[in-house]
Amino acid sequence: MFISNEMMLSLRLKRGKLNITKKESARQTGVSPKTFQEVLDGNKTEVQKRTFDKLNSWLQEEKK
Repeated sequence: MFISNEMMLSLRLKRGKLNITKKESARQTGVSPKTFQEVLDGNKTEVQKRTFDKLNSWLQEEKK
């Protein structure tokens, strides 16, 4: 699955709104800190489905 630029921006925005570190963001999502960092930096755009689902679920929590 591919991480779109829109999703990458949404991850950055949520992390900024919560004012938390990348490491804490990774912990909350259940994704490894290295993978989370690579996704935010745009170095990793293709991820496994379960990683995509974890990131997407974290973003959806904001909307509840």
